[in-house]
Amino acid sequence: MVTGLVPIVRAAIEATTNYNGRTMWFGCLSVRLITLYIAEIPWNKLDSDFQCNGNVSEFCRKTCFNGHFDIAVVSFWNFILILFLASVLLMDLFASQIHHNLMKSKLKEEARRETEGHSGHTGVTSNDQAHEEIFIDFHRQKKLLSLYLLCVILRLLLEIGFMYLLVMYHLPKVAGSPINCSTGLCSGPYTCLVRGTADKRLSIFMLCTVSGAIIGTSVVFALYSTYHYMVLHRRHQVRRM
Repeated sequence: MVTGLVPIVRAAIEATTNYNGRTMWFGCLSVRLITLYIAEIPWNKLDSDFQCNGNVSEFCRKTCFNGHFDIAVVSFWNFILILFLASVLLMDLFASQIHHNLMKSKLKEEARRETEGHSGHTGVTSNDQAHEEIFIDFHRQKKLLSLYLLCVILRLLLEIGFMYLLVMYHLPKVAGSPINCSTGLCSGPYTCLVRGTADKRLSIFMLCTVSGAIIGTSVVFALYSTYHYMVLHRRHQVRRM
């Protein structure tokens, strides 16, 4: 699943749309992809890593396994990745639409100048220049800036919730202590254990580190964007008046 998202991210990075912070967010997404790929490796054989002591049938072992891992782990990590990717691509989608409108306006202006004899370039050259030169300015695109900050805030809340679930729910599942299991179908009690807990805990710490970095980046970037594009820009307008 992670490797399947690589072409999508690569195609998005190579797009012509450009705005402040775009490279940074796709960089965070790339780091998240690599980290998730490495973090999933110790969890690939989770079923066989769950062992119970004594004469335990396979049915009872799997019943104890389902009782202990009662919440999704790897699938949940992938779901969070999809939500993160969706928040980045959503911003790219709206930015691409605005880029398209700006490019059309610039091409019309270039065509008008060529008609008046002020430009000796061809239409193809103007088209290429429009793609290369247009950079979305958040000082002018206030609606896009509001949407941008909304995506950053949603990303921030997503990472905070993800880190909370990692620490409070996933990490205790691989604490390394023996698991006493007794169910209605298997009276037991059975003593079970999850093997390779050190590697599994390390993978969770890796994900927490990346989430913490994204949380810090989101907070700093949201504060910077609010001050630079809204507060500071408004002060400049007041001074000009």
